[in-house]
Amino acid sequence: MHLRSLTLLSILLLSGCASFEPQPIEYEMETPGSWAIESGAAQSVGTRWWEGFHDPRLNQLVDRALANNPTLAVTAQSIRQADLQLKNAGAALLPSIEASGNTGKQTSKAPGMERQSGGSSSLGLSVSYELDFWGRLTAAEASALATFKATERDYDVARMTLAASVASTWFEWQELRQRADIARKNLALGERTLTLVDARYRNGVADRSELSRQKTSVLSLRNALPPLEYQARQRLAALRILTGDYPFTDDLPESRFGQVQVPLIDPGTPASLVSRRPDLAAKEHRLAAASADIAQARAALLPAVSLTGAVRLSTDAFLSLSDPLGTASGLLGLSETLFDGGQRRHSVALSESRRIALLEEYRAALLVAFQEVGDALDRGSLYLAEEQRLQAILVQAKETLQLTEIRYREGADDLLALLASQRAVFDARQQLSQVRLNRLIAAVDLYKALGGGWQAGLPETAKAPAEEVVHPQGSRPG
Repeated sequence: MHLRSLTLLSILLLSGCASFEPQPIEYEMETPGSWAIESGAAQSVGTRWWEGFHDPRLNQLVDRALANNPTLAVTAQSIRQADLQLKNAGAALLPSIEASGNTGKQTSKAPGMERQSGGSSSLGLSVSYELDFWGRLTAAEASALATFKATERDYDVARMTLAASVASTWFEWQELRQRADIARKNLALGERTLTLVDARYRNGVADRSELSRQKTSVLSLRNALPPLEYQARQRLAALRILTGDYPFTDDLPESRFGQVQVPLIDPGTPASLVSRRPDLAAKEHRLAAASADIAQARAALLPAVSLTGAVRLSTDAFLSLSDPLGTASGLLGLSETLFDGGQRRHSVALSESRRIALLEEYRAALLVAFQEVGDALDRGSLYLAEEQRLQAILVQAKETLQLTEIRYREGADDLLALLASQRAVFDARQQLSQVRLNRLIAAVDLYKALGGGWQAGLPETAKAPAEEVVHPQGSRPG
């Protein structure tokens, strides 16, 4: 009868418990209807966006980095820790059950009396349960769930950033290798010219100053090669660290920098950017956690209600519960802090202030996201036009060099004109290599700014409760 009474009391109290259902908060923010710079492309951003460069070696490097990078593995453990915190928060909503038992035997003897012995045994079961009458524990679980989902999005950001770092470092290494090859070609051209000047000097056509000037040019070209090779080794070492490998150990991979394609990327509409970036999704989940923290702090202002019950069997026998005496008890507890110096009310105000700060952080992150996409589009357009101009410049510079060499052999031009033509070819080659790298980096940055193919609404680990949602104007769901 005691147990039935406790069960009935629990049902009655639980039926009056409040549940946490935070109301969505709308935050209007006007977004532009289109990007100022059109890409003129239709290639959408996929989850494996790095395959758009059509570089098989890059695909292998990114896959290895995602599987082997230690920093990413640390971030993955953050998800596990947040999941365990969520489970702990959910466990607080369940009753706590404890079992106890003891048995013993004692012997006593008083002066002038016979020795007396006796024993006792008991077995007990107790249940304690904090009734979530005001929704405090439910709000704590909702906060933990939102934090867990934010941590998942942080992991998506880390994966995207790692893939972008691998791609950028790979392209930088290839460009340095190409610049080193260009330096070798420039050196070979300078040495060929030195042979020509030396022949003219020995035949008395050129003076010693021309020979000295060309030797100086060759020495300068030779001196420019080692720093480029050093920089290439450093970038390759950084690349191997990103993939979780030891640096300075393997042979140089094959470089096909000139064959890497620069993809044309469709940025979509500005309003769609909100649902394409995992960092914005993480901030939305943290806003939901902040809303739950406010509800939790407000519920702490109200009295705490708890329910305890116990059943106990006892007997005056050792190692036996034969013919036991049974007792049962139930207790409904109510506790309230009468004075705490305003700490709980300050906690509510602190939680509200944190939510406002997170809302402004979201707004700032959204503005930065638009800036990153626009800047990447602008740079891609700028470097594409610059590359086309440099290709035309290189064609003309090569033709000028050929004509100048002929005129120098015939004595119609001096060495200074030949050196100027050589420098024009050298500079055009170096600049063309650099602008090619700039185009590739701009494409990587655009992929990253667009969220790397991540999309809101993909299958998630757990379903979230009602959340605080931020809807920039023009992107609100219908």
